[in-house]
Amino acid sequence: MRLLISSGSWSMFIGRSHPLLVHLPIGILIIAFILTLLARREKWQHVQTALPAVLLAAAVSAIFSCITGYLLSLDGGYEEKLLQTHKYLGIGVAVISTALYLLERNKHRFPRLQLPAALLMVLLLSAAGHYGGSLTHGDDYLTQAMPAPLQRITGMNKAVANAATYTNIGDARLYEDLVRPVLTNRCYGCHNEQKLKGGLRLESIALIRKGGEHGPVLKDSLPEESELFKRLLLPEEDEHRMPPKGKPSVTPQELELLHWWIAAGAPANKTVKELEKTPRIVAVLEGMQPATPLDKQEFVPEESTGAPSEQKMAALEALKVKVMPVGAGSHYLMVDAINAAGFSDRDMQLLLGLKEQLIWLDLSGTAVTDSAFAVLGQLKKLTRLDLRNTAVKGNGIKALGNCRELRYLNLAGTAVNAEGLLSLQQNKKLQQLYVYQAGFTPAALRQLQQSLPKLKLDTGGYRLQQLASDTVIYHKVSG
Repeated sequence: MRLLISSGSWSMFIGRSHPLLVHLPIGILIIAFILTLLARREKWQHVQTALPAVLLAAAVSAIFSCITGYLLSLDGGYEEKLLQTHKYLGIGVAVISTALYLLERNKHRFPRLQLPAALLMVLLLSAAGHYGGSLTHGDDYLTQAMPAPLQRITGMNKAVANAATYTNIGDARLYEDLVRPVLTNRCYGCHNEQKLKGGLRLESIALIRKGGEHGPVLKDSLPEESELFKRLLLPEEDEHRMPPKGKPSVTPQELELLHWWIAAGAPANKTVKELEKTPRIVAVLEGMQPATPLDKQEFVPEESTGAPSEQKMAALEALKVKVMPVGAGSHYLMVDAINAAGFSDRDMQLLLGLKEQLIWLDLSGTAVTDSAFAVLGQLKKLTRLDLRNTAVKGNGIKALGNCRELRYLNLAGTAVNAEGLLSLQQNKKLQQLYVYQAGFTPAALRQLQQSLPKLKLDTGGYRLQQLASDTVIYHKVSG
């Protein structure tokens, strides 16, 4: 059993009761302010009798809060200017609360001073509370959580600094995009300009290298010898552990990133692809690759094609079907019937006139049925097909096997059955498939996944209980 030796003292113990005690005078003083306002009205004058006791309790608790706050400040680790401001405001609250009590006891001598003093007390109390929160959480703790409209009104809609702009993990900057966010989320709360725990600030590489009261926290290329990394590995009950007990711990992936960064010499402005990688960090980085939303991924053939027929495009547009090139200067087309709910099987023939250019087709919410698959099977360059919320059931879906380039298929909200689903096994390039609220079975899903191991299935959370049940049975059978 490990023996924990305490190095505490009475002053430290009493000082650390400040966060607990400081809320008492706040609540009492607010009650006193409300009672002062109410007592000015004739029908509420009876509350006047409670004011002396309430104000006395507020004054006493405010004085004790000042004493504990001073003892807590002796621990150090706070930005001096911010600490002094908070301290003097706290003393001001104690003084004004005592003055309020004395004015109440002598209200016949100073009747006009009571309300202004109460208003001054509220202002001092608010300011002291704000600076106290800034000491503990940082000066932008409140403004970070502001809704966007409020940020615009107050002029505090600052852009997020150093936001990651990479779309490929290889282009990410190791420190700026990957390591600094970890330090921001896990460490800045105690090691920033306002709260200097151990005299250490971590907002930049220069400050990290400078270290704190106990010396450097980084030893280049030696993570196991660097305090910045070593303290993350300590048991939760260890007083030197970072983050301290009660704070969210660093995840294994974040630990691996920090270890890699320090081992690489704690570089700045170095991208992931520029640095040597271990098999462990490769696994971590693969999990950090930004995922493009399934319905936003684009598949465009590399080879060129001829220009589409203006006449054929116009025929579709006459039915309120959108026909657009997939990119500037490209002859490949996307066809979207989002505004053509009446588009039906008899209109499908119009698509054949563009079969050499048509690669993205959205028929969601239209009136097409299984008869449409006869035409869809002839659109051999299709890479994206959206049939969600249509009346298709899967009869004839096998014709999609001719669409060898099909990568994305949305069957959400259809009645496609298991047989139809399994016919997609011949679409070897299929990468994403939406099937939520479709007429599939868990067994068919598993069989399709085994046949196409790289396929990403999106069930939308539906039938999870049935899927889970089948999985349990599967595990029991397999022992």
